[in-house]
Amino acid sequence: MSPNKFIFFFLLFISVSYSQTKRPAVVVKARAQKDKILVRWAINSPAEWQKANKKGFTITRTTILRDGNVLPKPEKVLLTSKPLTPEPLDSWIDFVQKDNNAAIIAQSIYGESFEVTGAKEGDLAKIVNMADELDQRYTFALYAADMSFEGAVKAGWGYVDTDVKKNEVYAYQVKVFESPQVKEASYMIGLKDYSVLPAPTDFIAVPDDRKVLLSWDYETFKRIYTSFMVEKSSDGINYKPISNTGLVNLNDKDENPSKNMYFVDTLSVNDKVYHYRLYGITSFGERGEFTKPITATGVAAVVTPARLVDYAIINSNEVNLEWDYPKESEGFIQGYEINLANNDKGPYKVVSKIIPPSERKLKFKEELYPSNYFTISVVGKNNQRLTSQSMLVQPVDSIPPAKPIGLEGVIDSLGTVRLKWKPNTEKDLRGYRILKANTAGEEFVDIYHQSYSGTEYKDSVSLKMTNSKVYYRIAAQDMRYNISDPSDILVLDKPDKIPPAAPIFKDYDNKDGKVHLKWIRSYSEDVVSHSLRRREKGQEKWVEIKQINDTIQEFTDDRIENKKIYQYAILAKDKSNLWSSLDHSVITVSVLNFTPVKVITFSQGTADRENRKIVLSWDYAKNKGKVLGLSIYKNEKGLPPTLWKELNGTVFTLEDKNLKINKEYEYHLVPSLENDSPAKPETLTVIY
Repeated sequence: MSPNKFIFFFLLFISVSYSQTKRPAVVVKARAQKDKILVRWAINSPAEWQKANKKGFTITRTTILRDGNVLPKPEKVLLTSKPLTPEPLDSWIDFVQKDNNAAIIAQSIYGESFEVTGAKEGDLAKIVNMADELDQRYTFALYAADMSFEGAVKAGWGYVDTDVKKNEVYAYQVKVFESPQVKEASYMIGLKDYSVLPAPTDFIAVPDDRKVLLSWDYETFKRIYTSFMVEKSSDGINYKPISNTGLVNLNDKDENPSKNMYFVDTLSVNDKVYHYRLYGITSFGERGEFTKPITATGVAAVVTPARLVDYAIINSNEVNLEWDYPKESEGFIQGYEINLANNDKGPYKVVSKIIPPSERKLKFKEELYPSNYFTISVVGKNNQRLTSQSMLVQPVDSIPPAKPIGLEGVIDSLGTVRLKWKPNTEKDLRGYRILKANTAGEEFVDIYHQSYSGTEYKDSVSLKMTNSKVYYRIAAQDMRYNISDPSDILVLDKPDKIPPAAPIFKDYDNKDGKVHLKWIRSYSEDVVSHSLRRREKGQEKWVEIKQINDTIQEFTDDRIENKKIYQYAILAKDKSNLWSSLDHSVITVSVLNFTPVKVITFSQGTADRENRKIVLSWDYAKNKGKVLGLSIYKNEKGLPPTLWKELNGTVFTLEDKNLKINKEYEYHLVPSLENDSPAKPETLTVIY
């Protein structure tokens, strides 16, 4: 168990320290009495705790204040003539006979083995779920020390300082003897800090059948008390503890802290008055003040349900209900509640509260659902509820819903249509019918084919169809399938068609006074031609040097001049005369060196099916021009590539996890050099 899971006061105190640093450290706490100061400590590491039990602890007291004034030279005193270690095993024999927690401490220190087995519900073993024996020893020892301060002192984890004065304030420093790797800790306190331990608040009792649920404020007092003790009395005079050990909160977690603490006391009989009181116990073994006594009496459970037997519909807003219940059982209940839902499974809401036990009829006046499911609950004196089977009540309904209003919508560039409208207010509304037409004179068609429950709907239209507009209406439908008049017609204009996907250059070669270009055509289906364009770098205007109306995917430009830098662009045009974007479709070629430089000296693609990825790696040649970046295009074998990644020149490996089994992938690596020098692309093929 990790330290941040500890739930007791001192253990919780340790967890805060441990969360701040991983270094082993002492954690110290002190408590002032009227004439003495009690000091307790522990270590946040099980391994260092075990070592410290052999090395021992030293305590240094430094007087900081006297008569409210800071001493110019603090007075330091070593309180331990020798390091504090656990007392010998023989000295524990009598002590453990009267203190079970002392037995746990002794076993954790001296026991040959420490394993908790056969634990019953509520035993200490439920506190922990240990990973190993050392953690068991550590955790149980600190818990038991929280329960027995005398045992903590005997184990060398506590100290009582009686040589103290009321007009002084001290700093107690605790450290492990000759262990500099364990961080020491200090605590400042004086006798003036003594205060009476308060009684817990919000102590209440909730009676049930032969049991009482006790609860109290835990959040306020968990920093004061390690555990709590409940005492019980039959006469209000003589009280006895209801458990042998203090009650601890097993449900308090850092991520879900408890506000209250609970305990269930089982009663032998109902109708008998019991008295309860509560006090807290600190990690120093101190008892706090008692709460004021409270009383509770068990109440019999409800065992007989009521039964709805008949109804009479007066109109759509009124129905008379009737039920049966044994008259001899009326004295055991508070009354009845009527519940209503619009379907058999609920959720049900209470529509009539606490009807007197003698009543057997109710006139229910409220707007009814098309289908009404009524149940009746018998409410016991302990607020327990016993609910009947449902009864269906259906008033006649032939009135359709109102005509929907507020229909509006938009169509985005991808052809996605988003409709929304104002909701109808009918209680029996089932949903809406979505109606659509592609032309003004066309009959509207129900495109959802059933009632739609929302007030927003997403549709799609083809941007390739010749119609420039699309038409929508909606109609409301109730639970009896009555349909309203359709809404006003909504006319939406379709947007222009999407430009075609851009082609890309996959390779080029600069030699023999010529630039040889290769590209991958646009994969858009409606492309009618490609345009190859050129300009000198720095100029704004592009000049078309080749129009391609067929499947040609390469071109050699021999009309170039040496020592000039050219830019080439390849664009696609679709049937609607829309052009593709220039993004990622431009390359720069310097004629200063016609031969592209091979800067990629190593490239490799490895399929790692165990980890569901392909690992790409590469390296660049030295003195071949500075690599500014790398563009990677990706495609499945036989499909056109698209730009996948753009990287800087310092990246040499990349993982691809967007993969399909038994597919062959191609990765095209296109370096970019300073001064726009040409670089030879590389292609990797990987079977995954």
